[in-house]
Amino acid sequence: MALYGFYTDESGNNGFNDLKNQPVLCYAGVLVPLDKQIYLHNEVQKISDNLKRDIKLQVYGIPEKQINNIPFFKNFEIHGKAFIDGEDFYYNLGDSDRFKVVNDLLNLVKDTEFKIIASITDKKTYQTNTGINDHNKMHINGYTELVNLINTELKANDDFAFVICDDGKPAEISNFYNALKNPSNNRVYPDLQIKESHDSNCNLIQLADLINFITSVYFRRAYGHPPRKRHQAKIEQFYTQFLQGKIKYYEYK
Repeated sequence: MALYGFYTDESGNNGFNDLKNQPVLCYAGVLVPLDKQIYLHNEVQKISDNLKRDIKLQVYGIPEKQINNIPFFKNFEIHGKAFIDGEDFYYNLGDSDRFKVVNDLLNLVKDTEFKIIASITDKKTYQTNTGINDHNKMHINGYTELVNLINTELKANDDFAFVICDDGKPAEISNFYNALKNPSNNRVYPDLQIKESHDSNCNLIQLADLINFITSVYFRRAYGHPPRKRHQAKIEQFYTQFLQGKIKYYEYK
């Protein structure tokens, strides 16, 4: 029997408001044994520190003291979509440099002890099949199926896990709690500090954010939606190279 932490984030969580740009809802995370969490946290931190340094070296005309007070650097994080697309100060690095960082991050989850679990929903199909316009029900279904998958994964070795999620919208936290209370769940529990956990566990949530974005973009194409205008092929390559053989997922398609 072992205890895991499940670090999770989401992609495409704007409900039915923008099916053109966000046609897929994805909840995914990394299931990490407790004795490997510090190691994984530190490895992500090394990559993040080097990345922050490299970006700062490319910023000219702003004194070091002022750079450190810019929110982007003061609260530095790697956000999947913005980073891959080169938004904000990320644009100071070229595509090849940013993509190398993505490779380095995804290489970390190759370890067989780390598991990737996801719940993926084609929003239009869900809306058409159910006739439901209340996107909260879609979110709850996605969370519930995610928890069911984690339960199945843990049951084989009589393991248990607690969840650490991003400190997103209050409704999302509430929906996740509802999924954890499902009678079929007896192995996955909320972290006692789930609403305040983002800062102290930020590195592994950043990793989950990157995985979410890449997974949602891959399935966007798989479900027949038009590809993104930027980096669709490269993102699909990341998925097939690092995630396809490892991820376990539920689909509503």
